Amino acid sequence: MKERKPAMIALLGICTLFIYTIIWWYKVQKELKDEVGSGIMAVGHLCIMLVPIVNIGYYFYWIATVDNHIAFLGAPQGNRAWAYILLSLIGLGPFIVFPMIQAKINSIGTTSSATPLEKTERTNKYSKYFNVK
Repeated sequence: MKERKPAMIALLGICTLFIYTIIWWYKVQKELKDEVGSGIMAVGHLCIMLVPIVNIGYYFYWIATVDNHIAFLGAPQGNRAWAYILLSLIGLGPFIVFPMIQAKINSIGTTSSATPLEKTERTNKYSKYFNVK
């Protein structure tokens, strides 16, 4: 997973009228899909985000799921999904939640150093949680 500065996510989101936020969301989904092996492809994810009303429900689903995927990759345990959802409900998603998610991703470091065997063992260990075959 690529390390990004959490403060820059919020700042670039504001400066670009949240276009960067959508790009960041797309990239994180694609990286999680590549690392974990489950989830909707990034293009499908982007399409769902752009459908009115459906995107609200999917947004909250994504927040809950991303916390599990990041923990699967080795981030410190802790269910922050409810905190993310509550902060998003009061309008702080792009300002606080996304930088918090990125900070958690940064705590993983790069997982590309894992050998294919380690990735397979990790996938097999958690496959029951993510429907990975």
